[in-house]
Amino acid sequence: MIVKFVDRKEELSVLKRIYNSGKASLVIIYGRRRIGKTRLLLEFLKDKNGLYFYVPRGSEEVILSEFSKTVENDFFKGFRFHDFRSFLEYLSKKAEEKIVIVIDEFQRLAEVEGAISLIQKFWDEKLSGQRGMLVLSGSSIGAIRKIALRGDAPLYGRRTLALNIKPLKFQDLREWFPKYSPEDLVKVYAAFGGTPAYLEKIDGDKTPEENIISLILSKDGVLHDEPEYLLFEELRTPNRYMDILTAISLGKCYLSEISDFTKIKRENLTTYLSSLEKLDLISREQPVLVEKKKSRYVITDPFFEFWFRFVNPNKTFLELGLNENVWSNMVEDFNAYLGRVFERISREYIVSEIKSGRIGIDADIIGRWQYGKEEIDLIAYSSRDRKGLLIETKWKELSYEEAEKTILQLIEKSSLIKIDEKKYGIVAKKISGKEKLIEKGHFVRELKDILGLPI
Repeated sequence: MIVKFVDRKEELSVLKRIYNSGKASLVIIYGRRRIGKTRLLLEFLKDKNGLYFYVPRGSEEVILSEFSKTVENDFFKGFRFHDFRSFLEYLSKKAEEKIVIVIDEFQRLAEVEGAISLIQKFWDEKLSGQRGMLVLSGSSIGAIRKIALRGDAPLYGRRTLALNIKPLKFQDLREWFPKYSPEDLVKVYAAFGGTPAYLEKIDGDKTPEENIISLILSKDGVLHDEPEYLLFEELRTPNRYMDILTAISLGKCYLSEISDFTKIKRENLTTYLSSLEKLDLISREQPVLVEKKKSRYVITDPFFEFWFRFVNPNKTFLELGLNENVWSNMVEDFNAYLGRVFERISREYIVSEIKSGRIGIDADIIGRWQYGKEEIDLIAYSSRDRKGLLIETKWKELSYEEAEKTILQLIEKSSLIKIDEKKYGIVAKKISGKEKLIEKGHFVRELKDILGLPI
């Protein structure tokens, strides 16, 4: 089934700009499996002279057989490339005209002796002087870094562009699931994240809870073991990484906490954490506008955070078919988890508003502030203008009095921060008296504002 095509306007625009230049270009596209790379490339190829080749798992003979089927019409029925060099000779001939050539899952060519070196040789000696656009796409991030992105990689320094395809944003879910309420969209995003191939499994006629139970919690669910498959594909010792991700999902975000939970020594732990960062599964965050910066680790994708927080610790019970019981026991914790996800959604929204210029602060520093036991969910700060927007996020419906109290607490905490001009704000599920707070000069947004819904 072809994954529904949503958003990706920015990625398409970049690819079209390179194509329209009319110059030879080598583009590397990478990202986790099922993130929508192939769907993006097929959309890009729609109105262009192009060739799409898929690299299957297997020997050189199996791969060349697959490639040959794609170009049979250029030759004769039953045509076969006899070796990888003849395939590249064919591509270089086609690249004399303006054409897009896509090789999908190209990292598997590293298993064919000499294939990557031949691509490098043909690019240097022929393709780079022609008019073709060569797109190499793949989903094994570690392998792609080794082949094309690291300083010692065979293709390093030759690429015109390296495009890392990320999951869809929360706002994109409104287009995908028009029947769901804003609150239901948050639940969907919290459990399934923004990976298109996960989202397409959801039955929009069922509740988010029903989809979570059947697709993720159920031992027969299509996404029940998905994170394990990815880790086993990318890493040599996946169990260690699973322990680390479980620790972070449960709120053990600092190095010492992760070490205590996993029993991995700190000096070894940093290597594991670095590998997870390179796979875009975690990121390291530091508090902003403080002198002492203590890094904490967060899982970047809500689906993986949900899985390691709720599925992995309950594997024994889920394998017994007790998915309904597990859900009943986790509902309260899931609602608390939604608060963390809403904070992520709010930050994503604020960043987009800053980029569009709708906030009025040319922020170059964005993040959480923490000093001792005091915290502020989000600060957007312009170091040039010394202006800052301080925001608290609340996954609840607030009365006017509760919202005003939250802002007063923000003002009190802000006395510890050196910012010349401060503005205060709150982002919540719903806020009574929102307009009155805005009239007082505060930045106030509700969930429906994030989704661009009418008042």
